[in-house]
Amino acid sequence: MNKGLSIIFQALDAHHVLARMVWREQDTGGGSLTLEIPVRNAAGAPKSNDELQADARALAVRFARAFADTIEG
Repeated sequence: MNKGLSIIFQALDAHHVLARMVWREQDTGGGSLTLEIPVRNAAGAPKSNDELQADARALAVRFARAFADTIEG
């Protein structure tokens, strides 16, 4: 996996999907931060795939920043 953010959606049931977000700081070596968050399926709160990707990206960036702050602090 390359440096950056990868987002994968996986159906859990008729009402929920699992958003798996993986954040890597380096192309090789180093660590990664993986978040797996169950969210309501688009049928429950209609959003386009682009909107879901944007929401997941914003959430992952917030977690990555908080994670980095705890390591530096």
